[in-house]
Amino acid sequence: MTLTPARILLLLTFLIATSTALTAQTFDDDPHNHIRTTDRRLIRLLHDGVRDSDTFRRLVDRLRRSDVIVYLECGPGTRSADGRLMFMSAAGGFRYVHIRVARLPSADVQIALIGHELRHAVEIADAPAIVDGDTLAREYERIGFANTQQLSGVSYDSDAAVAAGYQVLKDLTGRVSGQFPAPTPQSFAAAY
Repeated sequence: MTLTPARILLLLTFLIATSTALTAQTFDDDPHNHIRTTDRRLIRLLHDGVRDSDTFRRLVDRLRRSDVIVYLECGPGTRSADGRLMFMSAAGGFRYVHIRVARLPSADVQIALIGHELRHAVEIADAPAIVDGDTLAREYERIGFANTQQLSGVSYDSDAAVAAGYQVLKDLTGRVSGQFPAPTPQSFAAAY
């Protein structure tokens, strides 16, 4: 079989089409959306959150207008936190963060946890001085509080992120309940 230009083009097209399925995509194929994931369940939950919660939709819209790119994935939870945001880097005019959330049995609680973590990403978007882990820690010392549930290391949370998580849950269910504890900042099982 001879590799003609048409066959080479067909082969390249096939390789590009199959390789993009394994890369992080925005959840709604909008190039201006700054939330990326490869997890189909998370994509569905993101769609549900945007559709069913005004609070969640506002967080996504704010990130869309920012320089913050969020990489979202599911991973194992810990005894101390079901959600966590880490600052990755600042390059090319963008700041990159990684959010890991535990896979929870309740879709509504999972969406609320994602909303909580997205609020942290918005806090970063609203603070242009955050460009690395050290500046992130300094900002949370100013706007947040130490998360006492963390077993090791230092982590922070904020009243705004706690409130966002509970508001998303209320938007979705009409009430605040489920796996979340009573709505106090110190008891929310997530941290930046």
